[in-house]
Amino acid sequence: MNVNNLITDPVLAGKRHFKYLDIIGMVWISCLMLSTFTASKIFDLGSFQLSVGVLVYPFTYIFADVFTEVYGYRQTRRIVWTGLVMLFFASLVLRAMVGVPPSRDYPEQQAFATIFGQSSLLTLATMACFFCGEVSNSYVLAKMKIKTEGKWLWLRATLSTIAGQLVDNFIFYLVAFGFNGTFPAATLVNLWLSTVAFCAIYELVMTPLTYKICGFLKLAEGLDVYDRGTNFNPFVLRR
Repeated sequence: MNVNNLITDPVLAGKRHFKYLDIIGMVWISCLMLSTFTASKIFDLGSFQLSVGVLVYPFTYIFADVFTEVYGYRQTRRIVWTGLVMLFFASLVLRAMVGVPPSRDYPEQQAFATIFGQSSLLTLATMACFFCGEVSNSYVLAKMKIKTEGKWLWLRATLSTIAGQLVDNFIFYLVAFGFNGTFPAATLVNLWLSTVAFCAIYELVMTPLTYKICGFLKLAEGLDVYDRGTNFNPFVLRR
């Protein structure tokens, strides 16, 4: 399909059958799960401290950028809500699994509980930061796409990631580890800013791949949505 024939209207786009949205949506949710249930482990990278989940989590923002750039904010919002529900469901199931009495031949119950038995506070922090961060990221990208008339994807993706990560990680580290005193304030600030910087750099490095994916999907789906007239309320789920 010629780039001049791509559908840009979000209402018309929502009526189309998508070839790849379900596939990349599942990959996105897989990355979300992996980063969420490994987030409590931190490591040192020089003078910076990072959660091990950061090795995967930037991909959730890259995919969110792709969703918004190609399919529009409306579809991204639906995927974010799907991820939120699945994250909540997975948290409940894992907590139930931890509560199952172990066999006397299974000596790793405490380790299993430590890894998968997230506290209610950590689960709440994860869900809140994920939702607020992803919505902020997609909102900034969609608005900037309209303002720039679709130009400078690398800049829009990077700035939207910074905005989303600032909100996301502030909520996560404050709620998950700040209120209960797990880490001192200096460590929390280090974790927060280091994670934001890491993800922004990650986004920049991955820009060529982001361009290729967006270009392929726009032609394959016949879409290049501009969210003019879109209701950006994150709690409105209609198409």
